[in-house]
Amino acid sequence: RDFMFTCAKTGKVSQNIVEQIQNAIIEGALKPGDKLPADRELMERFGVSKGSLREALHSLQVLGFLEIRQGALGGAFVTEVNTEKAKESIANYLAFQNLSLENLFDVRLFLESHIAEKAASMITDDDLKKLEQNILQSHDAIQKNLPLNFREKEIDFHLIIANSTQNALLVFLLDFVENILVDAKSILNPGRDFSIGVLDAHKRVFKALVARNTKQAKIAMIRHIKDVEKALLRIQKEKRISGLRLHFHK
Repeated sequence: RDFMFTCAKTGKVSQNIVEQIQNAIIEGALKPGDKLPADRELMERFGVSKGSLREALHSLQVLGFLEIRQGALGGAFVTEVNTEKAKESIANYLAFQNLSLENLFDVRLFLESHIAEKAASMITDDDLKKLEQNILQSHDAIQKNLPLNFREKEIDFHLIIANSTQNALLVFLLDFVENILVDAKSILNPGRDFSIGVLDAHKRVFKALVARNTKQAKIAMIRHIKDVEKALLRIQKEKRISGLRLHFHK
């Protein structure tokens, strides 16, 4: 394979190497599973020292682009960046931004209302069966007083809807936002009445999706998001929890 790498002795050497290998992967010249040439060959192609090359390969491994394997059959192998790596990178940035509940729900309102509207015109019978089963399981979790189980089902409900849009970016963003919401709920610990209200809202959204009514699906989701925001802000005030710092829940 003829790797189109050039001398990296411009700017920060290791960063130049990272960018060249990243570009080769993104453009398809390197594919998941491909093994990079040996260190000596890469050092010659880039015109760099062993230290600079190792620093670059380590950075690419941390970013999720490479897997460094040891042993006789080892080396640097291209990997597909998974969603967890991508979410961790964004989470590391947001950890320093002092997110508030208002920030979170601004995004949820915009994102989830659009997803619900889009899903209503695309959702399949199989998706609807999954949502129906989710609602039954959520009801069961409330009856058995299993709040952690219910919270898991809450996220699943929204992810099923997002997945029905067949838009990977919407699913990624929704999954990330919903996981920050998990962090908020773990801090505020809303009670059984809150869960019952969420389940009722899910039933309204589900009814609109069954009817494949885009307008009603959007309206039902907007009402749901606003009600949850109002309830959590009230709990925050009642419990006198100030300076709520929200993080990505891994």
